[in-house]
Amino acid sequence: MARQEKTGSRKSKRKWIIGGIAAAVLVAAIAAGFLLGNNRNAASNGLKVQKNTVEWNQDMKSADKDAGIQIPYYSDVYMKGGTDTIDMTLVNPKENDCYFTYTFILSDTGEEIYQSDLIGPGRALEQVKLNQEVPNGTYKLNIRVDTYTMENQETLNNAIVATNLIAS
Repeated sequence: MARQEKTGSRKSKRKWIIGGIAAAVLVAAIAAGFLLGNNRNAASNGLKVQKNTVEWNQDMKSADKDAGIQIPYYSDVYMKGGTDTIDMTLVNPKENDCYFTYTFILSDTGEEIYQSDLIGPGRALEQVKLNQEVPNGTYKLNIRVDTYTMENQETLNNAIVATNLIAS
């Protein structure tokens, strides 16, 4: 009987050790996933430098002039209804030392209708080609500006400019 208790005790001890190791591995995997997920860079997201940008040296309204990164302010955005192209300037002010990407999101649905590639400081994109045609109407639009380091395109922060998209 004493031998059976020892065997049972060993099995119980072994289960605790295996359970402890499994828990440690799980915690390590979760921590690694969190760290890797928060340390993603633009290259791992498939981003590249935007082609067809132009040099931009003009001063413009910024959403927050006291911020370290200058984010342009956009009022209502106008386009021809039934098309997928907007003649507007997406700019990364020359004062910035980071890349920008722009994402257009329809506020009511959460649908992304545009995403730019990386735009360098002092560069601008003068025409936006949406991923769909927009029927006539007025839509609430969030323009999300994501920022990335110049060196290795690590994510810095973002800003959202709320405006209207008016297609007519």
